[in-house]
Amino acid sequence: MRFFGEAVQLVGISPSVGQVYGLLYSSPEPLSFSDIFERLDISKGSASQGLNLLRSLGAVQTVAPVDPNGRREYFSPELSLRKLLRGVLDERVNPLTSKSAGRLKRLRLLAGEAQNRDRPFRLDRVQQLETWRRRLKAVVPVLITVLGPKSKK
Repeated sequence: MRFFGEAVQLVGISPSVGQVYGLLYSSPEPLSFSDIFERLDISKGSASQGLNLLRSLGAVQTVAPVDPNGRREYFSPELSLRKLLRGVLDERVNPLTSKSAGRLKRLRLLAGEAQNRDRPFRLDRVQQLETWRRRLKAVVPVLITVLGPKSKK
């Protein structure tokens, strides 16, 4: 579980989310919500948030209930690296490049209003962030194309 906890931190996701995925990944059978928070010794809130995020990323699926009463949802992990990376790009990286334009514009205005010797430094850093954003925005569609079509849900 530690491996997955550390891996998801690379894209700014809480280690507990990686632990939830890691538990599902290492389990031969689908697990219920209760199984997850009990085995990981985490709060119900952390387990719920982790499962919700993993669902939005397409990293887990709800599978047919093993429970004869059908009252519990059971979860299994997505095993395709392509689909996992595609989910992160769609849900995390794409929105970041879209939302950041307005923020960078405000930063540029603030940097331009600076009345001290730091003004050139601040403007240079904003320009660098704008360059990073443009490059990221250009590379994401290429990555999405390389990863293939979006999976059907």
